[in-house]
Amino acid sequence: MRQRILALGAAAALGASLLLGGCSLFGGAESGSTATAETAAPTPEPTPAGEPVPNPLTGLADADYTNRRPVAVTLRTLEGAAPHWGLSAADVVVEGVSEGTTAGMMALYATPDVISKVGPVGPGRDLMLQLALPLNAVPVHIDKNIYAKNLLNTLAYQDLDGYHIGKAAFAFDQDRQNAGYREENCWYTTGEMIVNGLSNYGVTLEGENAPLFLFGERPAVEENARNGTTLTIAFSPDDSEQLVYAADTGLYAKTNADGSPTIDADNGQQIAFTNVFVLYASSGIKDDGYTRQYDMTGGTGLYLTGGAWEPIHWTKEDATGPLQLTDAAGEPLVVNPGKSFIAIWGGYYGQGLTLTGADGAEQTLPEKPALLESGISDEAAAAAQAEFDAQQRIVDAQEAYTDAMAQLPDAETALTDAQTALDADSENADLIAARDAAQAKVDELNQIIADSTAILAEAGIDPAATPAPEGDAAAAESTAE
Repeated sequence: MRQRILALGAAAALGASLLLGGCSLFGGAESGSTATAETAAPTPEPTPAGEPVPNPLTGLADADYTNRRPVAVTLRTLEGAAPHWGLSAADVVVEGVSEGTTAGMMALYATPDVISKVGPVGPGRDLMLQLALPLNAVPVHIDKNIYAKNLLNTLAYQDLDGYHIGKAAFAFDQDRQNAGYREENCWYTTGEMIVNGLSNYGVTLEGENAPLFLFGERPAVEENARNGTTLTIAFSPDDSEQLVYAADTGLYAKTNADGSPTIDADNGQQIAFTNVFVLYASSGIKDDGYTRQYDMTGGTGLYLTGGAWEPIHWTKEDATGPLQLTDAAGEPLVVNPGKSFIAIWGGYYGQGLTLTGADGAEQTLPEKPALLESGISDEAAAAAQAEFDAQQRIVDAQEAYTDAMAQLPDAETALTDAQTALDADSENADLIAARDAAQAKVDELNQIIADSTAILAEAGIDPAATPAPEGDAAAAESTAE
């Protein structure tokens, strides 16, 4: 009986072994007679390497920009700031009036590796941040106004501000100051200093980036179709710039208001761009009564490349929303790969825009943008400007009169002395020249006095009737008592 049970157990074990595909009941070695060939595991496909990311600001495949954030450096532009360092290395240059009458400037770099020196670094402005933040760029500046500060604080967005971090990320060019530049126009930074400065906040330049435009090769512009070769942008009567197309380079070279080339102080090169954009934006005045307010949600504009231009439309959802461009047909605008210049233009009183083609013909441009509710109409601005000019003319005339009257006695004495010397030696050529120069100076001063008197008389002011200083009047009253 026991043998039969063992036999049945052996049979059951064999059946189980067959059902399990020849595996040992105890997980041991396979039985040679019952094991099946082990199925080979499939060889995993190698993970394909990611395609190199082209420069997000130019569209050029000149390096791999994967996981690299751009930097956006604000530059000073007031009197005495030019020439700037680092402009020729910038991928994009942005200009627009934020305060006063001079356009502010921001230089965008896809990587700090190309920044050997950039400056003079200026204060941050929210207008420029509108184009930098959608790119995940790190804003670099020295100080910032309340509007830029509020925007960055609201978004919890880390910038690099020299007002706080100081010489950990910025340096002073003593040679520039020794050459006569004001102190504020001597501060600069470098790519290495930017990286080191950010490390103080535990921030790196590793991170996502986004393409500024839809880049792609466009058809070449025929020579007889070059209708946009010279663009003149007047940001104000005191700040006018030109971008002039050169057929031999295919670039728009930038010039200053006086016609001189806009050069990079670091290498002496004139800056030039493949693409030029003018973004029309309705404008007004912020609640401080001074800073410009722009509607940055969209508008019309111009796109110039290859010596030709076309009207465009642009939109932007909010401060961090990307810039979207479409052509006249409403299709996404394809932009030539290369460096770009972007002007934010409000078209308010004192601003102007002129574009001519290779044949010298002036182009008909889109209507200037409407003013915001806080804007000042051209008529009101013209009246205010006329009133200001009239008052300034009176002030200038009074100063000129006072200065000329102060110089006249000495000039007349010099003339008398020169004439006396000449009377003693009437044939002396040097004495004749000295007498003539002295006479010319007296005549010049008398003419200034006459012209100033006429201006003041027209305003009902007697320049000779100057009131006694308050201190003298008080002293006189005290003596009388």
